[in-house]
Amino acid sequence: MENTKKLVFLDIDGTIQAEDDGFIPDSTREAISLLRKNGHKAFINTGRTAMNVRDDIRSMGFDGYIFGCGTEVEINEKTIYRKKNDPELCHLLANAVRSCGAAPLYERSDAMFLDSRARMLPGMQKLLDLYSSQGLYIGDLHETGDFSYDKFVIWYDKETDMPRFRRLIDGIFIYINRGYGFAEMLPVGTGKAEGIKMIRKELKAKQKDIVAIGDSLNDADMLKSAGLGIAMGGAELLYPYADFITKELKKDGLAYALKCHGLI
Repeated sequence: MENTKKLVFLDIDGTIQAEDDGFIPDSTREAISLLRKNGHKAFINTGRTAMNVRDDIRSMGFDGYIFGCGTEVEINEKTIYRKKNDPELCHLLANAVRSCGAAPLYERSDAMFLDSRARMLPGMQKLLDLYSSQGLYIGDLHETGDFSYDKFVIWYDKETDMPRFRRLIDGIFIYINRGYGFAEMLPVGTGKAEGIKMIRKELKAKQKDIVAIGDSLNDADMLKSAGLGIAMGGAELLYPYADFITKELKKDGLAYALKCHGLI
């Protein structure tokens, strides 16, 4: 890789930390520190909203964040973009999601909500159990007067009316099938790639100087928008969108990718 300063965008789950147990390799922490010492800039680009990015991630030191798959963008502790959805629309769509038999989790910059009247599916219960063990509070949309969301995810199965669900959100939310009965919805006009564009514009960076590293299908657009798109080892669904496939996370995959491309 040519000797120019790069903007490196990193997903969290499956890229920086393991999804199953939250393990962060020492090599990852060291690589991010060295990356910045070498004059490059490091950014988080995650599906998590701001309230769900913990201190153990933030303490590594980043030049900015793209939260909620592009629904909020921050550079040097300054928010330059935030997408807010109308509360009335949020309520209408929540009713529609429930009627389709999906299990939703609604995410906002400062809160998350479940729908206690909707179905509960195993994948959602597993995530709620994890959040509970981390002390992360999840509200119930039926017990708050402050319900709105920036984005949402659903779990679904053969009993979910997915064709109807897709029709109901069409033109309002982008549908990203994450696989394995899990999908993510982003407001039209947002996305991880859109977040990168905003930071590129703010920092007057060229596409060739963008490096994006991820592991799931909601990273596909950011890999395609980068000068160099890297998929983590084991993330087979993302391989078709990657320029380079690195080792698995627990085999020091992030550090390996940065070394292979002369960034550390």
